[in-house]
Parts: sequence; structure tokens; C-alpha cells
Amino acid sequence: MEKQIVDIEFEDRMTCIGQIREDLGHEFIISVLDYAGDGLWDFSEELENVPKECISGFYDTTDLEKTGLYERTKTGLYELVDESDNEYVLPSDTDDDSGSEVSLEEEF
Repeated sequence: MEKQIVDIEFEDRMTCIGQIREDLGHEFIISVLDYAGDGLWDFSEELENVPKECISGFYDTTDLEKTGLYERTKTGLYELVDESDNEYVLPSDTDDDSGSEVSLEEEF
């Protein structure tokens, strides 16, 4: 469970991403992903004790990049993935290429 990437929902309803550093039984010691400036993010060196009930989601990975939300830069910091990138289109579960053709012309 250590190094697991998680969503944390704090009492003020703010949600952030963190990484579990230690499991203390009823709470986790977490390193929160903080804004480092210039559009870059990094895990804080300040660790926080977070009650387990504040964990609102698990990403089932220890690698932040595998969440699909951030990419690691050459400097070792993380950059938010730009979801408005029109060159890449996520595949849809509803896409069905059955090979049938649909005509846009009216039949007479």
C-alpha cells in the first residue's frame, strides 16, 4: 500500500492527489501533490497524517504518470496532461467498426 497514489478529500471538501508513505492503521502518512510553479507539480516533502476515511479514491498504481493525469518532465517534476489536446482522441467503448457503410444520400 505504500507509495500508492490516492485521492484525498479534506474536511473543507477540497480534493487533491497524494501518495501514501506509511500506513499507521487508522490513518496514512501522505505526501500531497503540490503546485511547484510554472505549470509544474511535485510531491511535498512535508508529510501529513490523513485519516483513512478521507481517502476518496485509489488509483491502483504507485506511478503518478499511470493515472493519465500527469506526465513526468525531464526535471523530475510533473506536468498536468492537457485534456484539450485535439490531436489525440481517446478511444470510445461505443465505437463499433463493424464494416457496414452508412450512406448519407437519400434513397429513391
